[in-house]
Amino acid sequence: MAVEVSSAEIARNFAEYRERAEAEAVTVLHYNKPSVVMVSASEYDRLKRRDRQVLVIEDMPEEIAERIIGARMDPKYDYLNDVKA
Repeated sequence: MAVEVSSAEIARNFAEYRERAEAEAVTVLHYNKPSVVMVSASEYDRLKRRDRQVLVIEDMPEEIAERIIGARMDPKYDYLNDVKA
């Protein structure tokens, strides 16, 4: 179950929520909207490794590569072709 807690509650009981974040993500709400997410250091490291992971199409199973190559974007998103990074 996702844990959501106010920033005021985090301030009052930081140790409790730091411990919970070792086992599951804790979303901190600011004015009742998600602001930050506390996760364990090992989960953060795992996510950072995924950021740097490069998948080469030649290393993918053929079925997945074919699905990617054959994928077509919904025309309603054509405007994104003009967006510069």
